[in-house]
Amino acid sequence: MTGIILENIESLKHYQTMQDKNSDTDKDILQFVSKVIIHLPWYFYLPVRVIATIIGLLCLIVTGHKLNLLSSEKRSSFLKRIRFIPFFSMLNKLVGSMAFLKLFDSLPFSPDY
Repeated sequence: MTGIILENIESLKHYQTMQDKNSDTDKDILQFVSKVIIHLPWYFYLPVRVIATIIGLLCLIVTGHKLNLLSSEKRSSFLKRIRFIPFFSMLNKLVGSMAFLKLFDSLPFSPDY
């Protein structure tokens, strides 16, 4: 799940233009999205976890590494190859929207870009 969250964070245009891409922002976004997914009702949580586990196992089998340990280019390439998996787009949209909400909350009031 962490790799999918990282991919969504890195793909956000506002995150790319931020001057200080510190790890605290990454950690805050990762924790927020993880907590949101954990607190979903079981009938939403279970399919999300199953899809995330399948994606993690596929990445381990294909690349030999966990998804969050891959470089951003390799992670992006791998996720583009597996987008045919059912419900992957739903998971990606959920994670992306939650990451954007948290990133919007942590943006400075006056942008530096």
